[in-house]
Amino acid sequence: MFTSPGQHHLAELELHVAPAHRRLGTGSLLLSAAVAACRTENRRSLIATAAADGPGEAFSARWGFRRALTLNHLTLRLDETGRADLLQTADAEHPGYRLTGWTGAVPDGLADAFATAKNAMNDMPVGDLDYGSVAWDADRVRAMATVVAGRGDTLLTVAAVHDDGTMAGYTEIVLPHGAPSRARQYDTAVVPEHRGHGLGLWVKAAMVRRLRAEHPGVVEIGTDNADDNVRMLAVNHRLGFHSSRRTREFQLNVPAA
Repeated sequence: MFTSPGQHHLAELELHVAPAHRRLGTGSLLLSAAVAACRTENRRSLIATAAADGPGEAFSARWGFRRALTLNHLTLRLDETGRADLLQTADAEHPGYRLTGWTGAVPDGLADAFATAKNAMNDMPVGDLDYGSVAWDADRVRAMATVVAGRGDTLLTVAAVHDDGTMAGYTEIVLPHGAPSRARQYDTAVVPEHRGHGLGLWVKAAMVRRLRAEHPGVVEIGTDNADDNVRMLAVNHRLGFHSSRRTREFQLNVPAA
């Protein structure tokens, strides 16, 4: 059940049935319980993820979920990334902007600017998902970093800051505890008024350079993009990300009791 203001209408379903127990009504029974819980909590939308063209997709369609979004999952092998090209991209001049970075919680002097930049994620392409929006402030970005640290994971951020103090864009990477060789991409966003200057590619290239310098044990980065997020897909492909699989997001309009 989503608890953020702007998402109180939303719930997300994770449903698994062991192979030996499939096609016996177990999944349908669990789904009925989830839908009943949504009604109790006054949730009008239930979303779920399934592998493209797999049994989960067929199950979703059978029970009235609509296909709302296709996600392209990509992987970047750091040992296959051209070092010279990467350094050239990361070191490129962007007049009026400078790079900064931190580990864990954002420094106090950047917290408000970072929170404002995080709100740029609200206009990312989400297909037909009724996903709502999230309002970020300094307390929320600190709380998010605390959650990541509480799992034992490491959160890295690289940001582009304008000369006027505005945070124009940023990218986040998480190094999972116990699996430090595979980094997970979190948000990458550029504030609308600063788009068109190559800042997304710049901060992501700088992050790869940082990983190589500070965390040489990381061998790959995993991420996903909506199929219609053509700008970020272009950035990732230019960095050397390769598509590995697709999943789809499905949404059920929860019927009234």
